[in-house]
Amino acid sequence: MTERTFENNRQIRIWTQVILRVIVILLLLLGVGWLLVQLKTVLLLLVLSIFFCYLIAPAVRLFQQPVYVGGHELRLPRSLAIVAVYVLIGAALYFGTKLLWPQLSDQIADLRRNWDSYVRSGSDTANNFITGANTWMRRLRIPPQWQGYITERLGELAKSSVPLIETFVTSFVSFVPYLTWLIVVPILSFFLLRDAESFEATAIALLPDERLRKRAHWLLLDVSKTIAAYIRAQITSCAVVGILSTIGLYLLQEPYAALVGSLIAVCEFFPMVGPLIGMSVAFLVALTISFKTALAVALFLIVLRIAQDYFIYPRIVGHGIKMHPLLVILAIFGGAEVGGLVGVFFAIPTVAMLLVAYHHYLAYRGIQNLKIVVSPETAERVAEVGLGTDVVAPGD
Repeated sequence: MTERTFENNRQIRIWTQVILRVIVILLLLLGVGWLLVQLKTVLLLLVLSIFFCYLIAPAVRLFQQPVYVGGHELRLPRSLAIVAVYVLIGAALYFGTKLLWPQLSDQIADLRRNWDSYVRSGSDTANNFITGANTWMRRLRIPPQWQGYITERLGELAKSSVPLIETFVTSFVSFVPYLTWLIVVPILSFFLLRDAESFEATAIALLPDERLRKRAHWLLLDVSKTIAAYIRAQITSCAVVGILSTIGLYLLQEPYAALVGSLIAVCEFFPMVGPLIGMSVAFLVALTISFKTALAVALFLIVLRIAQDYFIYPRIVGHGIKMHPLLVILAIFGGAEVGGLVGVFFAIPTVAMLLVAYHHYLAYRGIQNLKIVVSPETAERVAEVGLGTDVVAPGD
């Protein structure tokens, strides 16, 4: 009876400890989640700075390549290499803006002057399309009730097109306060990139044993490669799609081709959602000319989208991010549900990093479960040390 009572008390203590630990862990997770929500702006700024570091890191490494003069090795310090890259980026932006800004500014000013007339022209084009659709439906002898339903839906679509543009413009203007980040992000990136190796060494040194430190080092290397591959793919994709879109819109006589092409290039940075926004804006702008022009623009952008998704982008990404297309789509939808456009942007690299961490965990567990056959003396010494790998003597 005493033994049963003792066993019951021991079980109660064990389960009490387990329940208390679970409660503490849940409270900690809730606290961390609340803190992350409160600091989401700072975290977003930090993540963008890290992404910018990966963007310019190859150029920094190029500037740090040693140069041999008279048998002496000359190497640029990392800080000066980062400053040199910043100067190069600033010069490229200055001359690029000086070359393209006159045309873009003229188009923006012209768009502001003629906005009301374009809205009326777009409405007239939509009404003419609806009238033509009525004639087309009568020729096909579509039942009158179906004609009324289709006409009503087309009218609602035409009426909602202008508010859609106004909503997009308002949303775009709401990002203006974040323009100060164009200064803050390079400053943070400078310190992150300069001290990246010391940050990594400090974090790895906190781990308890050498094997975990090596595994963490390999994990950080793979995560770094994954993020770098994603950023390079997105930047290259934006440039390619922006150039092709601008050329195609010029050939199709789209108004404000340079402005719309630049917008399409920026929207390309956000997977799935961005291209849809850029295509919608290009179609609505072309609708101010004629429905045929808008249809030609839509067909051109659809063909470009297919070429981009199935031929251009896979070759740009290469083998940097090994993700199944279905997982990419689910990640994008999940990111949109959690964080909107920002969530869409960070969805793919986040899932990719989780996959990398999972593969490293499996590799680590596999190494732990290895059985190595050694001599009895060595097996006894390893057992005294207490390593995770199973070491057995011959005949065991």
